[in-house]
Formats: sequence, C-alpha cells, structure tokens
Amino acid sequence: MPQTPLSALIITHRGGALLARGLAALRPQLGPQDTLHVAVSNVPGAADLTSCAAYGAEVLNLGANVGFARAANLGLAACANTLILLLNDDTAPLPGFVDALRAAAAARPGLYQPRILLSDGSGRLDNTGHGLFPDGFNWARGREDHDSAAYDLPGEVGACSGAALLVHRDVLDAIGPFDEDLEAFGEDVDLSLRARRRGFPLVYVPEARIVHDLGATYGRYTPRKVFLVERNRVRAAIRSLPMSAVLTMPAWTALRLGGLAAASASGRGWSARVESGAKRAALRGLFAGVAAAPDALAKRRADADHWALGEWAMWGHLLKHRVRLRDVLR
Repeated sequence: MPQTPLSALIITHRGGALLARGLAALRPQLGPQDTLHVAVSNVPGAADLTSCAAYGAEVLNLGANVGFARAANLGLAACANTLILLLNDDTAPLPGFVDALRAAAAARPGLYQPRILLSDGSGRLDNTGHGLFPDGFNWARGREDHDSAAYDLPGEVGACSGAALLVHRDVLDAIGPFDEDLEAFGEDVDLSLRARRRGFPLVYVPEARIVHDLGATYGRYTPRKVFLVERNRVRAAIRSLPMSAVLTMPAWTALRLGGLAAASASGRGWSARVESGAKRAALRGLFAGVAAAPDALAKRRADADHWALGEWAMWGHLLKHRVRLRDVLR
C-alpha cells in the first residue's frame, strides 16, 4: 500500500548545530515523495543554514523574526502534501518516528502527538501531550518523569505540543492555521482546542519518539515566556473552552497562581526556579489576556457556527484531560 506523502517543516531562528542534528536524524526517515522545508524566522544571513543544502531542505527565509506562529503559518503554506510534520529546530527524531506518525494518521484526519523526551540523556520525558487545568492553563503530561511503560498506551490528549506535531491538511482547511496574534507559547493549545471543537481527534502516538532540547530558544522560565504563556492561555480559553468554564476562570486562576506563589516562597516546585521578574510577567500576561478578550470572543463567535462539539462535550474533554493543582505545583 503506497504511503501518504508527507511534508516536514522545521522552524528555526538561529540554525546551527541543533538544526543540523535534527536534519541529520530526520532526512533518512523521509521517503522519495516526501518534502523537507526549513522556515527561518530571522533576517537573511543571520542564521547558520549550512546544513540545509547538505540534507536537501528547501529554505524559506522570512526576512525577520516574525514569531513562531507566523513562521509556522508561512511554512505551512509552502507545504503541498496531505500530512505535515511540524518540528522545532531543537528536536531530533529517533528511528521509526516518521513511520509511526504516518501510520497513525492514516486512520483519520487529526493532530498527532509523539512521545517527546528530554535530550539530556536522562531518560526523562519532556511531554506526551498536554493536560488542562480548568482555567485553560496547559501542563505537559509526564514532564520530567522517567520514560516507562506507563506512557506506552496510545490515546487522546487534552492538547498537542507544537515542538513536534503531525497535522492533517483537512484539519487546517477546516479550522485555519495558528493564531498569529499569540506569537508563541499556547498557539499549539489554541490550535488543538479549535480542532477538538470541530470534532478532530488529538492523538498520542507512543511509538513515535523524538528528543527535545527544552528551552533552547526562550529558556525554561524566562519572564518573556511566562508572559506569553499566561496571556495566550486566557485567549485560547475564551475562544474555545465552554463558556461556563470561562466564567469560573478567575477563581481557578487565583487558586493556581496563589498555589504557585506559596510553593515558590517555600522553595518547592518549578515555580521556585523561575527567573527574576517572571512572577510580575505572569500578572502582566494575565491582564494582557483579559484586555484581548473582545478579540477572542469575536473569534469564538466566528468559530461557533462550525463546531461539532457543544458545551457539554467540550466539558467532557476538559474533565477527561484535566490536571490537578498538585500536578501544576510539583
């Protein structure tokens, strides 16, 4: 049976050794009908792209640092095949990665999430998709857990990670591409929730394994990243979560941020590792998300005419893939 052609798209800012590593791992897994693209979100000549020619990658120079969402969208527009594999430049697929995702995606159009491992050799996970806190905050499933049989079962997830994602063209035709107003961080959750509202599955494929240098571009807990995460989860939640969940969002957010502040003060959990200024950045992001509520509501109204999942069904998705406060605080 012939394989469905695939377009692989890598988004890069600096190029260099990480991009070369990813291309070297990916190129042997692509078939003769597959295409390979690198979208460069930087001024021409500012990134080290010497590896692209060596691995036959088509380079799309975007001329500026346009943000991940816009860079991905411009790259997606250059991809002609039915299946599109979107990768960060700080990822490197392990053997069998492409075949596993392609086989899973043959079942039906959707978003397909691989098993993403940290690249530090520790055998720990970056994520296996995302769960959702009731205010729309996403939490990486398995983050820093040791890779084990507990993560071997396929199934659906609350949202997919944009670090490594296979998307079917039919999904993008139905819901549109990434929301460029989000720039970076949370644009993958927004896309996932919009896809789920339209009835497309968000599928975890454990056989597809890839390593990721977590935080290689923005850092793990920088103020800029924290700002974008908080702002964008508000916008994504208003656009796609049940309206009753949106109305209770302030209470859940107060509980989450209060818990994080308490954990940080006692030196516990990831919140104790954030960089200086990140806590203020979280509040600024929250206010920026609220200020953008009219735009998110307008997009919600435009989406709603085409939703396949109503409010109760979307509540089912949120509850099935919920994360608890203790998970967020650990």
